[in-house]
Amino acid sequence: MNLPLSVLLADEDPNVRRCLKQALECECKLSVLWEADNGLKALALMHKHQPNLALIDSQMQRMTGIEATRCIRRCNSEVKIVVMSVYESDRESAMQAGADAFLVKDCGCEAIRSTVHGLLKCDKK
Repeated sequence: MNLPLSVLLADEDPNVRRCLKQALECECKLSVLWEADNGLKALALMHKHQPNLALIDSQMQRMTGIEATRCIRRCNSEVKIVVMSVYESDRESAMQAGADAFLVKDCGCEAIRSTVHGLLKCDKK
């Protein structure tokens, strides 16, 4: 693909969102266009903009990432969803909700990039 693929980041912590954005945009033909600090905002942005990828924290206020993933998947089977958590125990719930991948937050930038490359089949810059 020639055009950058669009990404939504959803995490309560703006520092986490900033680090994820840097990790994704430096290597992939990805553009982080939307950010949300809770699950309800993530869901609204997904419906409005239809990004190619959503990277969602499993534990957020107002609506968890697991709940948001379930809602997104009901409406959009095309978007790729990666759920991230500090808890490995969230893996099963995330996958049952419809996530395409699950990552533990301390997995490192290379694991995040590798997972995203595999899901989107995007080329490095």
